[in-house]
Amino acid sequence: MNALVWQLRQWARRLGAAGLAGLGLLVAALLVRLIAVEQAEDVAAAQHARLAELRLAAATHAVKPVPPPLNPLAMLPPGGTASQQIGELEQLARAHGLDLPRGQYSVAPLAGTSLSRWQLVLPVEAPYPGLHAFLAASLERLPNLTLDELKLKRERIEESELQAELRMSLYVESAP
Repeated sequence: MNALVWQLRQWARRLGAAGLAGLGLLVAALLVRLIAVEQAEDVAAAQHARLAELRLAAATHAVKPVPPPLNPLAMLPPGGTASQQIGELEQLARAHGLDLPRGQYSVAPLAGTSLSRWQLVLPVEAPYPGLHAFLAASLERLPNLTLDELKLKRERIEESELQAELRMSLYVESAP
């Protein structure tokens, strides 16, 4: 036993303080590798296996795409419902905290088709999140509505209210 202690002291004397510190750091790095890194690698491998299972399940349960309708124009509502849809647009605005005090509405037939285009110009003052939510809900609820132009204006950068001008089009089937 004394010979082993003597050998260790000789190695320590040869390595010096810097060598011993390096050896200690090497041992600490090996311990970190064994404890932390291998556990993280095991968790990552388990997650990769779970991901592969989910991808396989998704591939087997893939939804077949619905074929588009033969004539998308046939899905447009009749022209008499335009006022109801504009009313629904105003209800959506109120639901999102927007007030539509005035607006310009004009209707014109589209040449060469049986469609009419209602052009809506709506000035709005609202915070951006409310305006964004209103536009998203409107375009989702009314598939025959398009956003043609959006103008945003804010007097000062610290103001939360935006002055916006929305130009939208509502397409309906015109009466024959």
